[in-house]
Amino acid sequence: MLIGIFAYSTWVDRPARIREFTEVGIPDKMLDLQVNKEQQQESMGIVVRILNGNGVSGVAYKLREYLLNQGFDVSETTNADHFNYEKTIVYLHTSNYSISNKVSEKLGIDNNPVLDDRAPDYPCDVTIVMGKDYKQLPPFRKNN
Repeated sequence: MLIGIFAYSTWVDRPARIREFTEVGIPDKMLDLQVNKEQQQESMGIVVRILNGNGVSGVAYKLREYLLNQGFDVSETTNADHFNYEKTIVYLHTSNYSISNKVSEKLGIDNNPVLDDRAPDYPCDVTIVMGKDYKQLPPFRKNN
């Protein structure tokens, strides 16, 4: 009986959750973003994961394209655990501090990474959680 109630409540609530994400449109100019092969730099060998922590649709994808053009390898773009991050945060998953310096430099933010050494075999070097300040990042500035 409990399984039936849980399944029913999950199913009933599902349309509300779907509506929350599907009503946000992606601007047409973002749909046409692609990696510019002529401007793309050779890979630096730094693997980055991007999490959207602000809830604005399409911003993680746009940052992905920018970082690929800058020579980073992007392993994943997805949503963060919530959308209330005020500032963009860089999590460093390796002891090589120069990696976070390169990422921060390309993003135009202070190099104050949060060291995340819980899993030494983490599948990326850096995780970027995009906060509500994402408009200060290079691909979103007005002059770009």
